[in-house]
Amino acid sequence: MKLLQLRVPLILCFLLFFSVRVFAQTTINGTVTSDDGIPLSGVTVTEKGTKNVVVSTATGLFSIEVASDKSILIFSFSSYLPKEVMVGNTTNFSIELSIDQQQLEDVVVVGYGKQKKVTSVGAQSAISTKELVQSPVANISNSLVGRMAGLFATQGSGEPGNDQSRILIRGIGTFSGNQGPLILVDGIQVDNYNNIDPNEIEAVTILKDASSTAVYGIRGANGVLIITTKRGKTGAPVVSYSFNNAFNSFTGIREQMNSFDFASSFNQALKNDTYLTGGAYTPKYSAADLIKYQTGEDPIFFPNINWYDVMLKKTSLQQQHNLNIRGGTDKVKYFISAGMFNQEGLFNDNLIKADFDPQIKYKRYNFRSNFNFDVSRRFKVALDLSSQIENRNGNNASTTSIVNYIAGIAPLASPGVLDGRIVTLTPSIGNGGNLSNPVSILYASGYKTDYRNLLNGSLRLDHELDFITKGLSMHGIVAYQNFSRQISTYTKPIITYQARRLVDNSILYIKQADESPFAFAQTNPDRTRRTTMEFAFDYKRSFGGHNVTGLLLYNQIKTFDPSFAFGVPNGYQSYVGRAVYDYNGRYLAEFSAAYNGTENFAPGERFGFFPSYSLGWVPTAEKFFPKNDLLTFLKIRGSYGEVGNDQLSGDFLSNANSRFLYRPTAFSATGSYFFGTVGANYVAYNAVREGRANNPFLTWERALKSNLGIEANLLKNKINLVVDLFKEDRDNILAVPQTVSAIVGTPLAAQNLGKMSNKGYEIDLTYRDNLHNFNYWVKANYSFAKNKVLFQDEVTRLFPYQQRTGQQFGQIFGLISEGLYNSWEEVNDHNRPISTFAGSNRIQPGDIKYRDVNGDGFINFQDEVPIGFSTTPQKIFGISFGGSWKGIDFSALFQGADNVSISYSRRANQAFFDVDPAAAAQYLLESWSQERYDNGLPIKFPRLSVGNGANGFTHNTVNSTYWTNDASYIRLKNVELGYTFKASLLQKLRIKSTRIYANANNLFTWSNVLPGIDPETPTLPANNEPYPLVRTVNVGININF
Repeated sequence: MKLLQLRVPLILCFLLFFSVRVFAQTTINGTVTSDDGIPLSGVTVTEKGTKNVVVSTATGLFSIEVASDKSILIFSFSSYLPKEVMVGNTTNFSIELSIDQQQLEDVVVVGYGKQKKVTSVGAQSAISTKELVQSPVANISNSLVGRMAGLFATQGSGEPGNDQSRILIRGIGTFSGNQGPLILVDGIQVDNYNNIDPNEIEAVTILKDASSTAVYGIRGANGVLIITTKRGKTGAPVVSYSFNNAFNSFTGIREQMNSFDFASSFNQALKNDTYLTGGAYTPKYSAADLIKYQTGEDPIFFPNINWYDVMLKKTSLQQQHNLNIRGGTDKVKYFISAGMFNQEGLFNDNLIKADFDPQIKYKRYNFRSNFNFDVSRRFKVALDLSSQIENRNGNNASTTSIVNYIAGIAPLASPGVLDGRIVTLTPSIGNGGNLSNPVSILYASGYKTDYRNLLNGSLRLDHELDFITKGLSMHGIVAYQNFSRQISTYTKPIITYQARRLVDNSILYIKQADESPFAFAQTNPDRTRRTTMEFAFDYKRSFGGHNVTGLLLYNQIKTFDPSFAFGVPNGYQSYVGRAVYDYNGRYLAEFSAAYNGTENFAPGERFGFFPSYSLGWVPTAEKFFPKNDLLTFLKIRGSYGEVGNDQLSGDFLSNANSRFLYRPTAFSATGSYFFGTVGANYVAYNAVREGRANNPFLTWERALKSNLGIEANLLKNKINLVVDLFKEDRDNILAVPQTVSAIVGTPLAAQNLGKMSNKGYEIDLTYRDNLHNFNYWVKANYSFAKNKVLFQDEVTRLFPYQQRTGQQFGQIFGLISEGLYNSWEEVNDHNRPISTFAGSNRIQPGDIKYRDVNGDGFINFQDEVPIGFSTTPQKIFGISFGGSWKGIDFSALFQGADNVSISYSRRANQAFFDVDPAAAAQYLLESWSQERYDNGLPIKFPRLSVGNGANGFTHNTVNSTYWTNDASYIRLKNVELGYTFKASLLQKLRIKSTRIYANANNLFTWSNVLPGIDPETPTLPANNEPYPLVRTVNVGININF
């Protein structure tokens, strides 16, 4: 009985304990999404230390029972960083997983395929769509700036629809032919990639060394840029909508003198020129005139107009919409996208009432559908269709001309617009000039529309041939591109009025022309077609630790452009082979080659063989290498190979001529031959003229490329470091002989005689970490590339230092400035060299002092030497950082360039240029004058002169170190701040995720160039001002359903 009494309490305690353990189990529910709010299907949710595992549903939902509030849940998913969360008192979780960039980089895009990053021996760089869409810009090229090592990009204009960046991979390798990379979209060669909606893009990859580009052979010398678009994924359909609303403004405008400063400076210039002209000083603007300009008491006949304020808006609108759907089953996967982009220019189009719109406007519509069909286990089909429709509206005058007139007209030239009329002044006032009112230029001659339509389609078939041998497969591609363009012009003269003051002080406005209807003209449509065919065998197999892949491929392209080279189609054929081997991911080897040719050359000279050889070693995969957290991965790789460039047309040849340089050509010459005596009998006749002499032995440029690279992961893979050293020697560069006598009587035949070298290095560094659910990263890339022209058959110059051969391509030449003459004692020094430039027989204080380099006692072009650098930077860099925490994310990108120069000319450094009255920049108020010198005031420019340009005084305007400046810069290229709402807050609205964000582009720039000039536009045309770059401030929203 006692034993029973003892057992009963024990049993009751056991049951009580067991019931507590049972009742303590807790059900945890939640949602798993990516850090950009997209639900993740198939995420593994594990209770740590147990075998308790569940998987998230197609909508990212999960439910799991855990033992206690101290349980830890582990969330893991392929390509995402794992996350551990303690249960605590929470029963409903919203889990965000961040992309594991290291895993994403495990596979890299290469020519005609993909490879594992750890075993790839090529030099590549890539970025994802997430980085692309951070930049609220109109085209892809501007999104790439500063983000990839080896990619040199400069933007020369901010004009809507024409603001793309110039892209170079590892700098410049040729001084004659095409310098840009080969562009591929989903493996298909294209001419224009800037019109693709960035929301359609999965990744952008650049291939840089011979190992990566040899498979493109005759077209791989300048590198390759590959765009991979998004495709469907298995899972429930995800509908994504994004909207961006942005405002553009100019990054900088050069401030001009006001009317009082202008008139005073003009008088000062006349005073300065009295010694030059030998006449008496007579001011153009009297004291009474100056007072009127200063007080503004007579704004019609003594106006003070800031033409930048009148002609330009402060901001313009930019909008972008995109709607896409992505999903699929085990049989069909799809990605469908439609987008619209609209951008307006910054010209003021509300100055007068007109029956047309002179504003620059760019509108683009994008559509893409990518389908994948798994017909069977072995047979797969991919069908891709895309289209871009572009509409451009603008003035019949070029935007460059309009900006040029705005920059070139003095503030007192015209009162601008009065009561809706474009007003000019009578020539008797002296303020008329050749350029009197830029408003008339904006509205001059009507407007034009430019309609462009691009259609792309491709069909890909993949079939596994493992029934023949394991690992063997084949694929075939057929692609078609059609581009059409139609330009329509509507011409109508603009009505202007001339203001005159009558005796009674009233104002009379005299109409200068009568109204006239629009005259319509339309260009012949431009239609270009291209077909691509590709067939290949792929092989991939492992034998123990031996891993082998192979490729045999045939590719052909046919391009028909009726506006180019007499409308004759251009053909391209290629045979490609590649063999890749690695042993246990330790020893790596690759051989690739292309035998391809093009119809750009004569029969018998069209095909060439382009091999490359690559080796690699992964020391960290060796058994003897100590395992440690400091260095977790190290790969050393090297490559050497030959590639070519068949795009040979240079500045000295038109595109039409360069197509058939190997054949004799003749052209119709309208009105080119004259017969008869002077006068009425002197008649022009149409005839046929011979073209440039042919050369049947022309061939492609040849580039020999070598590369040595190191890849390393450090500190438990938190740091990823890539360093590359490269060198290229290029020959067969197309050039016209210069050392042959010019008495031949016809242009000499072009020859493959040029040689050039290019070498440099790249560093790409990434650091990623997380701290208490705060994920952050820092990236930095730095690239250096210096080229040298080795041979171009240059005529031997009098002095060796003047040879362009041996210098970098685009090297600036000029005189060496030694400051200014500040006194007559300096001018009259009998040891002073004599300047031979126009007007320099009357050098005076305030003029530039030059170095007599050759010591002959004269200053002339024989004293020119290399000054500064080229207008293409030798160094480019980018530094970006960002992070995310509890739905908040941010990022910033700083980008810059170094070892680059800018040469100022015309309106940037000269007042009153060419016309009277022409504008003068505000900073020219710090020009030399005797008063400023005597008073110790800052002097940054030589004396003002009205003789600049038009009147023959050129001593102070020749290119020199005085006008060549360091164009290095650092720019806050992009910054973004976003917030992703918790999924639980949106479930009732059936919204899976929502992210709102604000970002900006080209926010701030630090440089030493003159105010109002963008350092990224280092070449200022002689007579034209470029459309300035724009700063963009944007707000947007992304919603996933």
